[in-house]
Amino acid sequence: MALERLAKEHTYLQRDPLPTCSAGPASTDNPLHWIGHITGPPDTPYAQQTFPIAIYFPEEYPMKPFKLIFTTPVSHPSVSDEGEARLPELEARNWSPVLTVRSILVCLQAFLSDPDSSESAVDSEVEKKSKYPQRDGSADTAARHVEPTHRGRKIAGKKYGMDMRTPEFAVYEKLPEAEKDAFFILHADVIREA
Repeated sequence: MALERLAKEHTYLQRDPLPTCSAGPASTDNPLHWIGHITGPPDTPYAQQTFPIAIYFPEEYPMKPFKLIFTTPVSHPSVSDEGEARLPELEARNWSPVLTVRSILVCLQAFLSDPDSSESAVDSEVEKKSKYPQRDGSADTAARHVEPTHRGRKIAGKKYGMDMRTPEFAVYEKLPEAEKDAFFILHADVIREA
């Protein structure tokens, strides 16, 4: 059942592509593993950035939800250290077989626009309030107060205790405060062990 459904979804995505997202099988050897890309929404710290994603389907798909993993670091309160997007729609209790890869990609775009809209955020509300007391809920502020991590590593930066005298960070000190967080997101491939 999964393979037939995935073939239909892939055909539909090719015929009517989304302007900011794409997804398809990673190879013909394993049709249950897809790869894709999503472009960050405008007017957010993620704007003008493209994030690669991996999608892993269970054999029981569409009766069970798939996993969606960011394969590069993403500073977002609802993305785990391993890169898993914690969308409410992908939780077993909320999953419906009528949801498709396309509909989840649209949800993912909204998810990046509103970093704390989900009850499935990685941290509990109490933990968030103690960790990020200055947050006002905006995407800019959420990105600024979340310690960027991915797969057990911390994204490098002075704010997070790393020496920023390296050449790639020479411009950091000259940036206006509002641009410093976008700098971290843009340079998220610069990471260190946690």
